[in-house]
Amino acid sequence: MKFTFNILIFLFIFTSCSNSDNENNSDCTYTPTLSAENASNITETSAIFSGQIIAPTCESTVTSQGFVYAKTTLPKTDDYVIEVNGVNISSDVTNLERNTIYYMRAFFVNPTGEYYGNEIEFTTAIGEINITTKTIENITLNSATSGGIINDDGDGTIINKGICWSTSQNPTIDDNHIENNTNSYDFNSEITGLQENTTYYLRAYATNENGITYGNEETFTTLSSIYEVELNITGHTNSCGVEAEYFYYEINYKIDDNDSIFEGAEGFEGTSYSHPHSSTQGLQEITIQNNLELIIHLGQFNPDSSKEDFKGTYLDNMTLVIRNLDSSEEVLNITLPSLFICTDVAYKNIINFNPVDNSYTVEQLTYGF
Repeated sequence: MKFTFNILIFLFIFTSCSNSDNENNSDCTYTPTLSAENASNITETSAIFSGQIIAPTCESTVTSQGFVYAKTTLPKTDDYVIEVNGVNISSDVTNLERNTIYYMRAFFVNPTGEYYGNEIEFTTAIGEINITTKTIENITLNSATSGGIINDDGDGTIINKGICWSTSQNPTIDDNHIENNTNSYDFNSEITGLQENTTYYLRAYATNENGITYGNEETFTTLSSIYEVELNITGHTNSCGVEAEYFYYEINYKIDDNDSIFEGAEGFEGTSYSHPHSSTQGLQEITIQNNLELIIHLGQFNPDSSKEDFKGTYLDNMTLVIRNLDSSEEVLNITLPSLFICTDVAYKNIINFNPVDNSYTVEQLTYGF
């Protein structure tokens, strides 16, 4: 009985001493030390979390540790959880929402409970705008209509939007531009003051806090003016002391290297002809974009019978009048040099008209036969 009592006293003393040693041991900790650093490499949908977790030394069991985050303050393990083992921990976080405030803490769980560190707040970046340029419509001599569709505002605020254009590719707002002040993400704008028969490049644009974004590039060419062209010619069969039986000439209109019109005429002494291209007379009009070349060729023989010689013929009283139907302006009214066939030399006139600035040239060539 005495022996048993002595054993109990010894165990009590040993246990008491052991508990006292743990309580007085400065190297033994019951709770973890948790810290989180500011989030880094923040983008529209991702960030990097970093921190430090020093586990308790008195309780070696670790249930879970890492980071918790949420869109509300004081995130817990009921929110988003990223488990990371180790002391100095780090993790790439993805699938975040753009332009959103998040809160993050380091956490530690063991049988004694859940522990959290300091709270870090960060905001994801605003995304880039996605915008589409509309197809150009209602193209006239000096105007057109286009616009844009904002498909995604990047979860930011649309500060301004509109269209920009230039005669060079990839126009920016440093070029010609017009701002659209409507609240709609689907907008249209009319461009005016354009030059006729000119190729333009156009893009829609929009700006948010992340900067300016341009849409796809569209191109268009303004229309060309429609002209009335009238050529008057008088033919003769007596020149240089030589008299021909009759005269023959040809006219070729070459329009922008794409279209051509041929006319021929023949007649006797003093015969006058008018060669109109005019809607006022119910005839074909001429639409010119870049150039009108007009060649008047006095023939030296009958194309249907090369034996018939036209020496002694000439053309005079030749006038050329060109009117712009859109502006009702007479842009050219000139008298052309006369054409002769005296002996073995004939002449032809070549007239070039530029509708952009209404300039023209007249060249007379000689040729032998």
